Formats: sequence, structure tokens, C-alpha cells
Amino acid sequence: MKNLLSLCLMALLFTACSKDKQNDIKTPSEKKVRVEVAFGGSYQNYQLLFAVNSLTKGSGDFVEPVITTPANTQWTQVVSQGNAYNYIGDLTGANFTVQSKDAVNRLGFTLSATQTRNTDDTSQVPLSASIKVYADDKLIATYAYVALPAGQVTQPVSENLDISAY
Repeated sequence: MKNLLSLCLMALLFTACSKDKQNDIKTPSEKKVRVEVAFGGSYQNYQLLFAVNSLTKGSGDFVEPVITTPANTQWTQVVSQGNAYNYIGDLTGANFTVQSKDAVNRLGFTLSATQTRNTDDTSQVPLSASIKVYADDKLIATYAYVALPAGQVTQPVSENLDISAY
């Protein structure tokens, strides 16, 4: 009986002193993100599709992406109810940059390009792109894209990143 009482007292002390499990829940960290795309090859002959389909805070609120390069470039399609921002336009410069207005913990984007000019010119260099993703100005991911000649299907770069993991 004495042992049973001691065991009950130890169990009560153990549960009273143990940590509350709610304190162990890790809150996803949020960071400002930036996607920088540098184009090479005959990029002037291509039309770019860049879509942001996920840019959310830990609470699930969608954050607006902003195109910073080229300057004064606007999204060609915004479906705010679907959290979709799409840019479709001719490439006029070698760089394209998008960043979040606020800190986020998830990013999803797609990049693809289609040759629309000089499709019969065999001397041109196919478009290539280096895609770099930054979280709070720290490089977290790099992707490469190379377009195939006109008439061939090129796989887009489509990524979904958990920013809180970085």
C-alpha cells in the first residue's frame, strides 16, 4: 500500500511538472521572398509566362507578389479569389524579379517560355534561365530552365517551397 501511494504521488508530480504539449508546437517562420530570373540566349524571341500560385503566411492569408524588374511591369492577370497572379509578355530585358510584399512561409511559382518570333532562324541560341529564390536576402534555391526549339514542348519549372524550412 505504501508503494502504491508512493507511485501515485510520483505519477502526480510527474504530470504536474511535465511540459504542456501546446508549447511544443512549432510556429512556421515567415520571411520576405524574392525570385530573380536571369535570361540568356535569344530571349527577345520569346514570350514569358510567370505565375505565382501560392504566396501565403502561416495563417493562410495570401500575400500579394510585386514585379520589381522590369520596372513598372504589372501582372497581366490577377485572380485574387484563386490566389493566382500571372504575367504573360514579351521578354524585353535579361532579368525578371518578383518579390512578396510581406513575409510568407509558402511560395509556389511556375516559369515557362514560348518562342514567338524568328521561329525558322536556326542560328539563334535557345532561351535559358537561371532562377534564384531568396528568403530574407539569403539564397535558398536555384533552378535552371532551357527552352527547346519552336514546335517542341519544354517542361516548365514549377516549384512549391516551404519557406519556413529555411
